[in-house]
Amino acid sequence: MRRGWHLVVLLLLAAALRLHRLEVQSFWNDEGNSARLSERSVALIVEGAASDVHPPLYYLALRGWRELAGETEFGLRAFSAFAGILTVALTAALARRWWRSPAGVGAATLFAAVNPALIYYSQEARMYALLALLAVLSTLLLLALLRAQSARQALLALLYLVSVVAGLYTHYFFPAVLVVHGLTVLASFWPRRWRVLLGWVGLMVLALALYAPWLPIFLRQTGGRVGGETGVLAFLGEAARWLVLGPTAGDWGRWVVVAVAIAAVVPLMAIASSPPNAGRRWRAGLALAAVLLPVILMWLVQATRPAFYKFMVVAVPFLALLWGRGIGSLMLGAASRRAPAAALGLALVAFQLAGSGQALANLYYVPAFARADYRSMAARIAAENHPNAGVIINAANQWEVFTYYHRDGAPVYPIPRGAPDAAMIAAELEEIAAEHDRLYAIFWGEAERDPERLVERWLDAHAFKATDEWVGDVRFVVYAVPPEPALAMETAADVQFGEAITLRGYTLRGEEVEAGDVIQVTLFWETALPLQERYKVFLHLAGESGVPVAQRDSEPGGGLALTTTWSPGETVIDNHGVFVPPETPSGSYRLLVGLYDLTDPARRLPLPS
Repeated sequence: MRRGWHLVVLLLLAAALRLHRLEVQSFWNDEGNSARLSERSVALIVEGAASDVHPPLYYLALRGWRELAGETEFGLRAFSAFAGILTVALTAALARRWWRSPAGVGAATLFAAVNPALIYYSQEARMYALLALLAVLSTLLLLALLRAQSARQALLALLYLVSVVAGLYTHYFFPAVLVVHGLTVLASFWPRRWRVLLGWVGLMVLALALYAPWLPIFLRQTGGRVGGETGVLAFLGEAARWLVLGPTAGDWGRWVVVAVAIAAVVPLMAIASSPPNAGRRWRAGLALAAVLLPVILMWLVQATRPAFYKFMVVAVPFLALLWGRGIGSLMLGAASRRAPAAALGLALVAFQLAGSGQALANLYYVPAFARADYRSMAARIAAENHPNAGVIINAANQWEVFTYYHRDGAPVYPIPRGAPDAAMIAAELEEIAAEHDRLYAIFWGEAERDPERLVERWLDAHAFKATDEWVGDVRFVVYAVPPEPALAMETAADVQFGEAITLRGYTLRGEEVEAGDVIQVTLFWETALPLQERYKVFLHLAGESGVPVAQRDSEPGGGLALTTTWSPGETVIDNHGVFVPPETPSGSYRLLVGLYDLTDPARRLPLPS
């Protein structure tokens, strides 16, 4: 215990960081898919995974786990949290096998324990923590197999085979790990290379045979899934930043990447300058290969969008090994009275901890880095409890996460169904609007799912957008639906704003509204000149004191009829809804209308004197 107490402390730290605030954030889209898919029977999980973009093992494991831990956010994410803790433990074991230096083992374990990328995916109900665990476990088993006596080889070969097949059935990126394993076999036991190599190839053939039932699905699902064109140096820089600080990096990012780069170079320089012994050179080279090969493979297939960075979790534990070797080499300077080297090692550790701490603070506490909050959206709909509401979701993979939180109440309509088609969308929305007088719309991923924003354009033309707010990377919009669209102007106004814009008139539906309702007003605009500036329309509901109790700010047409697109002399029909908060006291109120510069809200367009 005296020699290993620091590893126990680091494992407790790893557990605390992975379990801290585990249930605070809402599930996001993919986590909702995991939660709902794991509710099904084994046969239906396999069937569902076959039409998804990931193999079924994680979902099957989660199916069993939920029986023990429940289906809450904490319960389902705890599977990834415990996989993450085991990853840290196995990284420590791998470091002890490769480096043996207590300082190097401690530094590698510390890096894995506090690494924001590993922690982030240990707090997500997805397969990436399991993928990292299997990458380290299979590597550890391979190294044990290569050194095993004949009596243990059969058992270790079986365990290694199982870990490889499990990795293949967990994620389609696991073959990148097997490439590193192939290099490890080639570098190990060089005089017996052919027997060792043939034995490993035989195990790979068996693994492929066990994976054969899923191989056609693998080929279908991975075909054509690439990102945009990215230069190799730019991508390597972003990959390094992600590997060190994960997806919640703050301003410390670039400095910590520099620190880790130094720590990765130091061991290679130290090993290159020392006499060959005990295979340390090839171990460091393999650790470096295990970091670089997955990154290079992602660039080769141009899977370079940030959404794909999570595949690199397989590389993070091996970066921890390099870090450990580098810090261990520097800390040996203390024993040999090379104080500057030891001081540099301590400075690098401090730098790493500072950067990781900033990234973890962002993960835990900063809303800008939070996942989309479907829980709060569902809670708001339930709290408002509108008697005749409907919910529109514009991306099919929002269904699972939203219905995880929204089990009863307003019906949910996924639109568009299939490829976006304007006529079909209009017909379906007409039917839905005829059934409801309030619609909640949850927009996500329009660029891929509805690039022309056909759903939103129809709603903005036929309903009254009352609120439009970002919840993470999702927009939550509330519409009031009138019995019929306002195509005719009921009240003339002819009020000029600035030099060119005129409010010709408006149509106001009902002069009496109750708290919790949406005021529905249609504005009829016209410009005398082409407009070079973008303006927002504001509507304030003000009482006798003149202080607004409710307001709505939006570019015309729900943000789709920008003033820079207006043609002189053309009438622009502009629907707006103003949500009246439930706590608004009864009384007389005025609805004030104006425009202001999008880039400078303080600069309102003046009225004629």
